[in-house]
Amino acid sequence: MKLKHKRECTLKRKIVTRDTDGTKYASFSDEGISIEATVYSGSGQLISKQSGIIQQYQKKILIDDPYIVTNENGVETYWFREKEYSMAAGDGICIYSSPVQPPDYRIAAIYPVGHLKVLLEKI
Repeated sequence: MKLKHKRECTLKRKIVTRDTDGTKYASFSDEGISIEATVYSGSGQLISKQSGIIQQYQKKILIDDPYIVTNENGVETYWFREKEYSMAAGDGICIYSSPVQPPDYRIAAIYPVGHLKVLLEKI
């Protein structure tokens, strides 16, 4: 089944950098990749372990593009468009912010059930 009501989002890869004293910092790439996805809120579902306050800051997106799953350095990575770009937990997504701004959501988990279901949390 094809998804309707798609919206254009921007995917930005997570980059881990080290400071001069060896401390690791996570940031996001400056350039982004445009993806088409159906965005919806996670607050309408009953989740017994989470309170309503946490659910306000969660979104879910559905992607129906074909993908390939690989395991790179212990991280489950999803490749799209003949390995043109990839998506993994920790990457950022711009839903309401413009593509030149930092992402407003971070990928918390990816579930390959039917459509690719991506759970996001607000940054």
